[in-house]
Amino acid sequence: MLLMTRLQGSLPLGIDKALYLSACVVLAAFPALMFVKPSLSNTCYGLLLGWSVIALATGGRAAVAEYGCILRRYWPFMLAMAALPLALLLQQLLTGADDPHVPYLYLRFALFIVLVPGLLRLGRRGMQNIQWGFVACALISALWLHEVAAAGRPSHVGFSNVIPFGNLALLTGMLAVISTGWNRPGEYVQVGVKLLAGFAGLYASYMSGTRGGWIAVPVLVLVSLMASRKLKRIHKGAGLLVLAGFMAATWLSSDRVQQRTMETVSELSQFAHHVTLDTSTGIRLQLWRASLKMLQAHPWAGVGPENYEQALKGLAEQHVVTPLAATMPHAHNDILHTGATLGIPGLIAIFALYLVPVAFFLYHLRSNDRDTQVASAMGLALCCGFMVFGLTEAMFGTTLVNACYSLIMAVCFAYVVSSKKALRVQAASSPPRIAT
Repeated sequence: MLLMTRLQGSLPLGIDKALYLSACVVLAAFPALMFVKPSLSNTCYGLLLGWSVIALATGGRAAVAEYGCILRRYWPFMLAMAALPLALLLQQLLTGADDPHVPYLYLRFALFIVLVPGLLRLGRRGMQNIQWGFVACALISALWLHEVAAAGRPSHVGFSNVIPFGNLALLTGMLAVISTGWNRPGEYVQVGVKLLAGFAGLYASYMSGTRGGWIAVPVLVLVSLMASRKLKRIHKGAGLLVLAGFMAATWLSSDRVQQRTMETVSELSQFAHHVTLDTSTGIRLQLWRASLKMLQAHPWAGVGPENYEQALKGLAEQHVVTPLAATMPHAHNDILHTGATLGIPGLIAIFALYLVPVAFFLYHLRSNDRDTQVASAMGLALCCGFMVFGLTEAMFGTTLVNACYSLIMAVCFAYVVSSKKALRVQAASSPPRIAT
């Protein structure tokens, strides 16, 4: 395990330990501060990038060579994470841009590759610190939304739009629940706090009134159940039935849920009968139709991210969308927005960003190693959550959310890789068994 041990012999012990502990704290602080102070979360992201550079630089050629082996072995994963920046660069080359470059908004996906060696240096125990960031994020989000939503559904919570706020609160709550698999028998207090964070994430999603996020609830709960080997199939099935009953009871007893559900039905009916197009649902449907038209007109290069709003205004002049819909900055759908702005290469890139990690984590979810299974379930929840969230919202429209996806993905990936390495080292050091 050169990448995880070489640094220890390259720096004085005190400095090495200080850097290590600092990186652990920063890793937990990123999700904890994500909504409270986005600038500090962005700083945490930058510090973790710096930690990775230090880990490689002080590890010498051996550490670089080992990470090179990881890059070669897992190149499909690396390419998938870099696919969106590459698709944007290709779009700029195809359209003859004077100064081709990749903005930081897109570059953060590719920085996954830089984050991994530093996370590997932290080892499994160090990477587990992120679970407390998930707990803090879910609890803080629930308390904050409880306060600001008392007078009605807000459009923003602090600096964040309420939709991604509710979605990420739900996701971090479910990740906290999945992380209970890392707890040892008897750690009842820690498990209880994580379960509380899971309920807090559900409550934050409920209070946000984000209908797209509610669709993700059964998906994320299903992934959480898949991660548990202590539960038999009949117990998992019972858990799903309980969830269905809970959701039905919530709908029957909650005016908030009933109102948001009936709004959706009403808005769809109004759109279908051309009564009112400029509702929340109606605007989304207009934007989706407009994005498909942009993709059809520019299949290989799209209209470009910087030209999306101008293209919408052109479609408004053709009465494809209403003037109000033409003021929207994105398509409220990550897949369609990417297709409209980057063309078919962009579609391939975003599907790779989702599905390559899904395949990787599904494969390792069958591992006999409990730690690997938990990290795989977290990675799977991250991918599936963002896929569902992205159906009704452009989740990848802010640098902070992109950093969140990139960093958590890097943690889950590095954890699985380090677990596999630890198992191989353990197997190699074990004495051979004598056949009987």
